[in-house]
Amino acid sequence: MSVLNKLKHAALALLALALMSAGTANAINPPVTTSADTLILGDSVFALSGDIHQYLQEDLNETITSRARSGCQMLGGNIICSRRYAVPEQYANAPKTGINTLIFNGGGNDIQFSNCRPSLSACMPLLQNLEDEIAELAQQMQADGIENIVFLGYYNAVGDAEELREINEYSMDLKARTYPGLGITFVDVRQAFQGNEARYIANDGIHPTAEGSRVLADLILEHLAD
Repeated sequence: MSVLNKLKHAALALLALALMSAGTANAINPPVTTSADTLILGDSVFALSGDIHQYLQEDLNETITSRARSGCQMLGGNIICSRRYAVPEQYANAPKTGINTLIFNGGGNDIQFSNCRPSLSACMPLLQNLEDEIAELAQQMQADGIENIVFLGYYNAVGDAEELREINEYSMDLKARTYPGLGITFVDVRQAFQGNEARYIANDGIHPTAEGSRVLADLILEHLAD
């Protein structure tokens, strides 16, 4: 088995262990509510602990629906999260009546479990496919009458995942340039996490701690207030 495959298997094992350790229904089967005007979609940054969801509900003093699931991708699926729970499917299957604000992320697991990593040049086709899918998804959201579309960017992971820094930097810079033209509010979290990784990123090197989730929620709130 190549070193790359070993890293991918290790990443899958770490995420699976984290899911088992979390032991919450929200991480795997998010509760369904229909009275909210805000919807969250995405991956384990939102779903594993559920902290961002909780902080936003408390700070906004409102119910927020979350369909985010751990391990999910923007394109396709994997052994942790099948393609029927990919982010576009989360949106397609979510109740949208009354939803005015949508907060989402996605693409991190597509890169994490890809065969092109850690080469930026090799991952360029995947990155373009991700951006095409996100642009199409945003168009559908706008057609459905959603007024505020917020994309939560990814911080640079540490440990074994640190090899993805070049890819993530390129991806986040691209989003910062292009998302305003797509009607998407981009929340760039890299600067807030830089130098604070030990406090904000869990021991697995990927997921946010409770303190990190608090920072992410605050950054989202800042953009919602703009």
